[in-house]
Amino acid sequence: MAQSHTRFSERTNTLLSMAKDLSRGFSVHVAVITFSPTSEPKRYGAPTVDSVIHTYHPKIHRSLSPFCSETTSVGKQNWWDVDVEALGVDELPVFVRALEVLRTNIQRHLDTMESSQKEKMQP
Repeated sequence: MAQSHTRFSERTNTLLSMAKDLSRGFSVHVAVITFSPTSEPKRYGAPTVDSVIHTYHPKIHRSLSPFCSETTSVGKQNWWDVDVEALGVDELPVFVRALEVLRTNIQRHLDTMESSQKEKMQP
């Protein structure tokens, strides 16, 4: 099992490195998610896994969002912690759109909470 896990890690690192080279070399959006034999996730995304999935596969974004938001490829805590200066011309609008969706979702949640709070306070 240890040898299998080591081979998997090596190949995953190669795959993630290739994805990184592809995204930088051709300014394309890339998302790669792998799971080790012990179900440990590894991922790389350009600009982030979450933004790529949200943009190109919005139906599955909702179910994967908690997983993708845990850590980005650069070890940040949230997908929105991307180094904006490092984003390319094609990536920045995708990131902006993802932030707009996040803002809308947060506002909707706040409105729901506020409405619920008002209902509880009425006699």
